Amino acid sequence: MPALIHLHRLEHPFGAHYACAAAWGACYATRFDLAVVIAVLANFVAIISGNPLNAYADLRNDVHTDEKRHLAQAVREIGASKVLALAIFEMIFALALAVAVSWQVAAGVALILVLYLAYNLEPVRLKRRGYAGPVALATAAGLLPSITAYSAAGGRAEPAVWLVFSGVACLATGRALWWAVPDRVGDARAGSRTPVVLYGTRHALNATTQLTFGGLLLVGGGLWFRFGVFWAAVGVVACSLFLLARDLPSARQQLRYGMSLAVTSTIVLAAIPLLA
Repeated sequence: MPALIHLHRLEHPFGAHYACAAAWGACYATRFDLAVVIAVLANFVAIISGNPLNAYADLRNDVHTDEKRHLAQAVREIGASKVLALAIFEMIFALALAVAVSWQVAAGVALILVLYLAYNLEPVRLKRRGYAGPVALATAAGLLPSITAYSAAGGRAEPAVWLVFSGVACLATGRALWWAVPDRVGDARAGSRTPVVLYGTRHALNATTQLTFGGLLLVGGGLWFRFGVFWAAVGVVACSLFLLARDLPSARQQLRYGMSLAVTSTIVLAAIPLLA
């Protein structure tokens, strides 16, 4: 069981983060019926299915990264072929749930899965292709689940909501860049040309800051147009707290402090349309 928890990255605070990412788009349509719940579950399964696939594909990288060797150990404990089979089963299950809701939800979940496959597997393997990697992750785990849940809940194409969703995708891209900083040595040894490997740690952290500020502008603008200046300020403050964790040196500290702040901001963004 611990190996499966590690493979799916469900240790705190990731589990809460995935649940929020799967559901918060529906909060902006303020509707939760059975179809929406199934769509959110499809989102959640699709998101976590990418983690065992990533552990399988990143085995060589994780062996050379001190704070991720537990993932390599989990893959070896269960067996690489079984880990791959588990990821494929979960992807099929997520797609089946989505098909039961609507073709729009199925299309959204299918795109999430395609991006995870492209990010992890050769010959595409976006992880080793510079900025394509963090953009793909942010789209798969941030933008698409939001759109999918919003669509399932009957949300309309409002410019303010699209600003918020685009801002969240921008924030998620910065966090994906930031999260890869402690992996630089392992990724370099395995030949993964991530932005941190290509351009260095300082460049990646500066890009994280710039993407975060861009995301804050988009989120703040969308919330202002939809709910007013007070709720825009609440959302911007909650999302900007992540910058306090920008220079954390290790994955352990990133997980304990930085990701906790990121999860808090996601919860706040989900709560705003329900409270406003």
